[in-house]
Amino acid sequence: MADRLFYWLKYRYPVFLSISFTLLFVDVMVDPTNLIFHVKYVLFGLVFFIWLLRNYNKKLVLTRFQWFILLFIAFFMPFYGMSSGLINSILHNIPMGNFVYFNSFFFFTLFMVTVSEKMDLTPLFNYSSLTIVLMTLGTYLLLIFNPGLFGDLYKYFVIDKQVMVYALRNYGQTTFLMIFYKTSPLLVFPLSYYLYQLLIVRQRKHLFLNSLLLVLIALTLYFSGTRANLLSLIFIVVFYMGYAIYRKSKTGFLFFIAFGILIAFFLLPSVVTTFFSKQEVSNVKKLEHLFSYFNYFNHHLLSLLFGQGIGGTFYASGLHRFIDESELTYMELIRIWGGIIAFIFVVIILLPLFVQIKTKGFSHVFIAYLAYLFIVGTNPLLLSSTGMLMLVYVFTISFGNYGVLKRDGDEPESDKNIKINTSLPS
Repeated sequence: MADRLFYWLKYRYPVFLSISFTLLFVDVMVDPTNLIFHVKYVLFGLVFFIWLLRNYNKKLVLTRFQWFILLFIAFFMPFYGMSSGLINSILHNIPMGNFVYFNSFFFFTLFMVTVSEKMDLTPLFNYSSLTIVLMTLGTYLLLIFNPGLFGDLYKYFVIDKQVMVYALRNYGQTTFLMIFYKTSPLLVFPLSYYLYQLLIVRQRKHLFLNSLLLVLIALTLYFSGTRANLLSLIFIVVFYMGYAIYRKSKTGFLFFIAFGILIAFFLLPSVVTTFFSKQEVSNVKKLEHLFSYFNYFNHHLLSLLFGQGIGGTFYASGLHRFIDESELTYMELIRIWGGIIAFIFVVIILLPLFVQIKTKGFSHVFIAYLAYLFIVGTNPLLLSSTGMLMLVYVFTISFGNYGVLKRDGDEPESDKNIKINTSLPS
């Protein structure tokens, strides 16, 4: 009986692995704080359980480069950060704070699952991210038709579950309600994908559905209200429009550039004033955080080199208290891991861009990833479990062509008949 059950699970393995990955992607996008469903780590373990169920007696074969990326991000980063934090706590006789970021890096171990199975994560990632659209625009519509729900929704999503931010955002003379879902920066990936399909590939299959999804994604990024999301939205749309015109007509592209320069000449001063005003609360907060980092490094030169470690805190003048994490991700990397390790990590996460440049081409992932790395400069998403899964997605596409699983003596191609295919209709 047990043998038959094991055989059945092994036979259905591709389906179970795809479903478990889909559930994990949906969960970390809808519930990044793990306060709604409380199943993030359960689903993470489920993916590995299903993978090991069939591959426990196989040897994982990765290139040295893939092993380096995996071990550095998934193991060296968290344990170095924890060790530095413990040493700092002992030397200065101060208690350690929360172990922020520590658990997140282990999610990058899924890289060896996706590489070994050669999984196509693009449709899975794109369709899962649509849950962010549903949550954001659905909440917006609820508040439009029933404003009395504002208090209940605010308490649930913003205070209790901490997955949204509601605020009134001013852009010049315009004021509107901002509903920022904490995983909304990930929408740059499906945005780039659908623009690529519509304008570059010129795919006409499911044209209405793809166009509708594109509009909904753009609206979600717009109503998120953050400057980084809005600038990324504009950048990606303008890039694809320009590239589509360039491929069709070089002369038309020159007119497009000229028109863009003309628009920028008239609008840029007001845009800079609107987006980077020192009177805007969010800008003031980020600037004060930045000065707090400079002040901290000025008095802690060793931390600048080797890091304060996970669990360390610093005084944020804008908040008038000690904090253990902030929105300025790249400064956080230096504070916790030090300039040396932070530099290596940044080089690693930039490698997919270098690969695309070296091949003298680009993909929809390249453009989206470029925008994403800009967004996370003022958003802690990169160092979260959701951010690690995003890195798994990008690194699988960039460096996932050579990992295999095999038994000793097996032919390298022996597993072709059970290759995972997560493709969904475009």
